[in-house]
Amino acid sequence: MEEICDHIVLINKGKKILDGSVKKVKQDFKENLFSIGFDQEPSLNGNSIFEVIGKKDNSYVVKIKEGNKPTDVLKYFIQQNADVHSFNEILPSLNDIFIKLVEGTSVSRKFEKVEE
Repeated sequence: MEEICDHIVLINKGKKILDGSVKKVKQDFKENLFSIGFDQEPSLNGNSIFEVIGKKDNSYVVKIKEGNKPTDVLKYFIQQNADVHSFNEILPSLNDIFIKLVEGTSVSRKFEKVEE
């Protein structure tokens, strides 16, 4: 659905809970998550910019801490002489956003998070 829609409206129990372009909605609900790929696993000594929340092979999923920017993360790895070969923002799916918005309501119990 995300690939074919430009604009969405999310409705819960007959009430509109969200309305906007897919791009804007995803930007509004982003969580400062980035996937960073390396040629070799870098050192993380002295890091106060981000938290590693996932790791696979030579890639990390990081959450940037409040007050920091993606460029701060790149600068950190450049200072560590790490060879970064990919750096991508991870945006939430519309399904994740909907579940987050209806969480705690009786309707949310019918939905389970879908792993992609």
